[in-house]
Amino acid sequence: MAAQPNSPNGCFERHGYRVVRTLRKTGAGHHRAIYSPNGQQVLNRAGFDAEIQFCIEHGLLLENECDPLQTA
Repeated sequence: MAAQPNSPNGCFERHGYRVVRTLRKTGAGHHRAIYSPNGQQVLNRAGFDAEIQFCIEHGLLLENECDPLQTA
């Protein structure tokens, strides 16, 4: 399934960012580290809110799509 265009995954994918997932030592799920196209780590263990804020601040969102927080 393809990522939603204005989700963090969609924004990162569209702009060449790399998402690296590592298993948590305790509990279910993964930690995520986000790397820019030039290989610099830009986020680590950030939640959805921090990731979407990063997308907003760096102009990664599509302007003609509605805000992902408003689609629920």
